[in-house]
Amino acid sequence: MPLEQLKADVAECAALLEHAKSARVKGALTQAKAEAEREIINLEIKARLAAERQAGADSKRRYLHELTDYGWDQSSKFVKLFITLAGVQNCTEEAVTVNYTDHSLQLHVSDLNGKDFGLTVNNLLYAIDIEKSYRKLKTDMVAIYLKKVEEGQSWDVLTSIQKRLKQKQDNELAKESENPEGALVNIMKKMYNSGDSKTKQMIAKAWTESQDKARFGSEVGGLGNLGDI
Repeated sequence: MPLEQLKADVAECAALLEHAKSARVKGALTQAKAEAEREIINLEIKARLAAERQAGADSKRRYLHELTDYGWDQSSKFVKLFITLAGVQNCTEEAVTVNYTDHSLQLHVSDLNGKDFGLTVNNLLYAIDIEKSYRKLKTDMVAIYLKKVEEGQSWDVLTSIQKRLKQKQDNELAKESENPEGALVNIMKKMYNSGDSKTKQMIAKAWTESQDKARFGSEVGGLGNLGDI
């Protein structure tokens, strides 16, 4: 029986009980009212469980896509991140949130075409002003504006981790410029590790010949054979 009909039956039984005089009639009305109320409770419980199951199914269908690709720029006051995301302008304001700390941000886009999207950037190079940082929705893009605590400060990279990697690379380049032979060995190692089987064979052959040349003289071929790669 429909829920609204059961509620009407309960109301009618209650109204009749107010005018009933016979104990038998009152008993019958009370029982009918109680049965209708039990059915109402059962239907409401079933409806709530069905809604919870549906919500759980919707949640399972939506899985989080981690975003890793973005561009960034800066002005004297802000560091600006640009995240391309098709159709994001159609999301509600509440569906696109950014949580900030003084050295990190976390973007979350909820239920965009049945999917959730997230971007986390930790270890920002310098501190940001949480209260003055904000985001804008543009056509197919989320723009995040990170307010610099120290205005005019130039960020050469976005995060402190990138800074350390850059310093390490610079140090390695400096060492290689001081030791050209070592630099060539490193280059060969990188080529060997990333090359196909033919490239690896040719590098191994050239390396062996260069070692033979060092031991037996210039008549044996050397690293010049790398030109065939």
